[in-house]
Amino acid sequence: MTTEWTGVSLENVRLDVAEIAGRAFRPDPSAALPERVEVYRILDGRGEPLPCTPAEHERWELAALACLDSLSRALEDFYRAHGGTRIEIDLATGRGLRYGIGRPRRWPGWERRAVERSARAQQALALEVGRAVEEYRPVRAEVALRVAEARAARRAAMEAEQRAARHRRAVLDELALRRVWHHRSAGPGEPLLVRRVDLPGPDVAAEASGGSVSENSENQELLTARELADALNALAVRAESPVDIRWDERARAATEAECLAREVHLTFLEWWHDLAGPSWRPGPHGPAPVFVPPGQRSSAPRPSFGGTGMGGTGGFTGGHSYGGFGGY
Repeated sequence: MTTEWTGVSLENVRLDVAEIAGRAFRPDPSAALPERVEVYRILDGRGEPLPCTPAEHERWELAALACLDSLSRALEDFYRAHGGTRIEIDLATGRGLRYGIGRPRRWPGWERRAVERSARAQQALALEVGRAVEEYRPVRAEVALRVAEARAARRAAMEAEQRAARHRRAVLDELALRRVWHHRSAGPGEPLLVRRVDLPGPDVAAEASGGSVSENSENQELLTARELADALNALAVRAESPVDIRWDERARAATEAECLAREVHLTFLEWWHDLAGPSWRPGPHGPAPVFVPPGQRSSAPRPSFGGTGMGGTGGFTGGHSYGGFGGY
């Protein structure tokens, strides 16, 4: 069964009987005339979105139009019963045309006859309106139920998305607060090495320089991911040449694995963008800051540092969406 989407709008169709009959109208309390009739209009591309099949779309639309047409004809008859001669009413389009009803001639007993005539017209209209409403009732109930189900589904989806967003934010915050990162250069002119000290195995700096872990990093200050982002962003802004940052592959893989274990699907670059802002690009050894030559920095836009407290409005703003997460 093919499912499509349509638009639906619940409209209160006013009958306006007093206005239609004009000065010939005499209210009859015994006539159960509603002031308005509720009809679901089926609108392509407008109104509240509603899933349906093509057959349902056509059946709902035809039922609404049939109800409105019956009400239009009943109101025209009601007008003529009060002495009117020319009227056209189309409740489906809202268009109408009528001439006013003239002042009744005041022959003896004219008021009694006016009351009786208006009462008969109101009773007849009440029967026609009741018949049209009853014929439309099954379709109205069906559409109302479908609208309620669609609203409940959208509400549930939005709540699930919000829960996922809060969970993702909590996971990213947890990882960002761990004081396990450090960075250093292996020597003058050498790349900047970044690793996590909580991971077992050889130190990336020792591997690159042949030094010992204890010799090179024993006194190295450990940073949170946010502090690391601040430090690297500040370094990139001051650099006279492109900064060559070498990320330990184990640190990148472990961070992605920790996110995945908590059902947060992010690449390391996406995770880093959330911390450091969008002014980073994929590099051969992990995220690399976009280099702006010193002579162009006065006119170049300042990089956004995400939510690390150094400026910007927070979060990765280009190319990815993470459920509304900004920076920290």
